[in-house]
Order: sequence, then C-alpha cells, then structure tokens
Amino acid sequence: QLRAAGTAYPDWVTRLYLQMSPSITDRTLQLARAIVTQAGATTPYDQAKALETWLRTNIIYNEIIPQPPANQDPVDWVLFDLRQGYCNYYASSMVMMLRGLGIPARMAAGFAQGEWDAGQNAYVVREREAHTWVEVFFPGYGWIEFEPTAAQAPLNRVDDVPAGLQPS
Repeated sequence: QLRAAGTAYPDWVTRLYLQMSPSITDRTLQLARAIVTQAGATTPYDQAKALETWLRTNIIYNEIIPQPPANQDPVDWVLFDLRQGYCNYYASSMVMMLRGLGIPARMAAGFAQGEWDAGQNAYVVREREAHTWVEVFFPGYGWIEFEPTAAQAPLNRVDDVPAGLQPS
C-alpha cells in the first residue's frame, strides 16, 4: 500500500519537510540518486528502503567519533570520509538524501524500548536508550518510521523486498 501512496503531498508537508541544509553537498545528492538507481527503486517507499538499507550496510555504528570538521557538511563527512556514526548521523543522512530526492522526511527523537525487568514487570528505559530515527510522509498514511541505524533492529514490513545492495 505504501508503494502505491503516490506523491500528492500536502503543501504544508512540502513547505516544511523538503527543506535542505545549505551545506548539503552535490556528492551527497548524487549518492542518493545512485543508491536508488542501483536498487531499481522507483516509488518513494522503495527509495526510502534503498537508502535505509545502504546506510545500514555501509556506515559502521560507532558512538565515539570525533567532531565533524568545521569546514565540511556533517552528512558529507560521515558518508564519504568517516563512514561511521551513531543514530543522529544515520538519521540526518537519510533525511537529507530523501529530501534531495523530493521525498518529505523528518528526524524523530525518543527512546528505544530499554531492557525488560521481570521484577518490575516493565521495561526500564535509561538515558543510553535515547535514539533518533527517520519518518517519511506518505499521502493517505501520514508519517511512517524507517530505521537506518545499523545498531538497531531493522523494521520489516509485510511484502518488503530486500534492495539487494552490496557494500561499497
């Protein structure tokens, strides 16, 4: 159903969620186009899945990375130079690449589920479970979650077909 949702985005969605950082580089946008082309992804859903898969496959999860260089876009730096990052970098990269393809996207923040504590009969959520992920707008459905961070479990939906991307 998400594949058939189309691209008739409301004005408020395109006005807010297609904005690009002025520092985003052409090679970041070219990479996004190359990823979706290689995957044969033609719908916004398949393009989002292709980018999600590429990020999960090609960027190493690492919570301890240096500050991005002051003179370089942080997304460009993670995608092309460092090739490592944590959830904020994965989500920022996917959001900017999606927006560059004309697909409305936003970064959401919250917490992963934490650890089950049988004694409390509840999940215990700590600061270390803070997390960011991506949400993509689909007409008729609203905001749908995607999980580009390699350290998190993938979000699998019925009829998802792996993009078949190989690490580069």
